[in-house]
Amino acid sequence: MNQIISKIYPKTKNSRYAVDSVYLRKRLIFKKNHDKPMYYANFLTSLDGRIATYNDKYKQLLTPQSIKNNVDFQLFCQLQAQADCLITNTHYMKGLDIGYYGDILSTKDQKLKKWRKENNLYSQKIIILSNSLNFPISDKTEKYKEEIIILTTSKNKNKIKKFQSNGYKILKFSGKNISAKQLDNFIVKNKFNSIYFIAGPTIVEKFISKNLLDKLYYSTSIRMIGTTKYDTIIRGNFLKKAVNLKLSEMYIYEEKGKINEQTLFQIFNAKEE
Repeated sequence: MNQIISKIYPKTKNSRYAVDSVYLRKRLIFKKNHDKPMYYANFLTSLDGRIATYNDKYKQLLTPQSIKNNVDFQLFCQLQAQADCLITNTHYMKGLDIGYYGDILSTKDQKLKKWRKENNLYSQKIIILSNSLNFPISDKTEKYKEEIIILTTSKNKNKIKKFQSNGYKILKFSGKNISAKQLDNFIVKNKFNSIYFIAGPTIVEKFISKNLLDKLYYSTSIRMIGTTKYDTIIRGNFLKKAVNLKLSEMYIYEEKGKINEQTLFQIFNAKEE
């Protein structure tokens, strides 16, 4: 039986929805040939603001199991299915190869595949932002070769040649890091319609700081986990002033069991008018 999620803001006549379609009700894709792409991101956090904590096994900051649930991943996949371009980074690609990240570079759920086909979404490009080019070419990467576009500021000709000789499309940019403006220009030039950030918080913070992010999906596990080694959505490197977001929708999911678990799913309009 499908899980049910309750809408708590704004108040509506129907407040209960099936989890497997709640984020598909309002399609994110803009009409083709528009002049402004849709940028959106999704984060899962604890109530005390941790999106990642130190994992002893992998010696990395990773999403703690204590705040994960199947509902959050279902909603992540619904957002992923609506994109015609995914943006990720070196850290994810290394983690995918080692195994501490799962493969989220394509839609795997059959219902979502059918939804994409019905909505004329046949291709999905994958942009990898990598200044270091420090990730391996493996079977997990090779199967997406035709969809992958690597954007880099690396000056290492040998690393660039390695990817090119293996058939990867790689584009060189000036500067130390790829800026939000450079990435936005590339997206617009290539006429991508909806862009989903599945990388870490840095690029999202850049887009928020430049008033380019359209929607922020923010899932809050009503659980405090503490820890001293952790990551959060805003590190403070790019935001030079307070940024206002507008809450447009909020849902709550309650999982009954030995311990009742609650998660808030909040949708914010992040773009300041």
